[in-house]
Amino acid sequence: MNKRRQVIQSLCVAFAAQHVHSFQLQSHPHRLLTQCNVGYQYPQNWSDIKPNNNEQTKEQSIVSSLSKKRPLSPLESSWTKYGMIAYIAHMCAFLPLSLLPTYAQSKMGMLNKTESEHQALQVGQKCAQMLLRCIPFMNIDVTPFITDNPSPTIWVSNHVSMLDTFVFLASDEELRGKTRRPIKTIYWKGLDVNPIVRILFKMAGFISIDMQDNGNGNPNVYNRASFKQMLKDTQRAIDEGFDILILPEGQLNPTPEQGLQPILPGAYFIARASKRPIQMVGLYGMHNLWHADESIGMSPVSKDVKIRAFPPMKRELKSGDEFKEVFTAV
Repeated sequence: MNKRRQVIQSLCVAFAAQHVHSFQLQSHPHRLLTQCNVGYQYPQNWSDIKPNNNEQTKEQSIVSSLSKKRPLSPLESSWTKYGMIAYIAHMCAFLPLSLLPTYAQSKMGMLNKTESEHQALQVGQKCAQMLLRCIPFMNIDVTPFITDNPSPTIWVSNHVSMLDTFVFLASDEELRGKTRRPIKTIYWKGLDVNPIVRILFKMAGFISIDMQDNGNGNPNVYNRASFKQMLKDTQRAIDEGFDILILPEGQLNPTPEQGLQPILPGAYFIARASKRPIQMVGLYGMHNLWHADESIGMSPVSKDVKIRAFPPMKRELKSGDEFKEVFTAV
């Protein structure tokens, strides 16, 4: 009990000191692909991060190949858009039906809460994966990090599109392997207005935090009463053995081409309090399908999407500011 109180107090201090705008992830995909891989090279001074030469060549090659791709024609763009809409519509139809057996087993006491949440997440992932095979409106290129004995981890990632959730669900097995640990995401409670999202997120035990819907690119304004509950739910998930996924920018990035939104250090404080390593995930290309800028929205210019899991960080970060610096560099 004292340990849990210390964890919660530590996170509360971090929130008050840093005005935590969000516990959600976003990064600049072009920087992700061109700068460095902190999983392979750990400089003494994080302000002077240099890429591993082999990694730099590889990532620059990826960016070069992407930049040379022909943009979608108007017909291809329309076809991709309607494929995307069809995919989302089928998720709305099939996901609740797919979750019914898990719901029934939970109600009959055949599954405990932890087992039910883990199974619901797996069902959501399989549903997203199978539907994407049937309606291939995007091409996902996955660079995994897989280990046979994964350790408890705090995952962080960038967040540039409403499609990110579907990409995480559809690619998680390939990204983290069959032996991956169950994971819970910290998300904006406003997403619960979508009944399908609410069903999946609630059944999978995802952790919500309440804030005003004041538009992407503006500072987040939180309901502080919900913050304590979010901390308790996060600590409970950690105690139950779940990994945690956090989005450090706290909102969709409406200008990913210009770099990151302000990075918040919440992931660092959770990792420090729980003595877990941080692993970073990089997303690229979703904004070319469904842009966070509402004036652009669903106007596909490319079908190519990339997601990459970096190795766990071997060097212990000393502060929230250092975490922000490293996350920005990656």
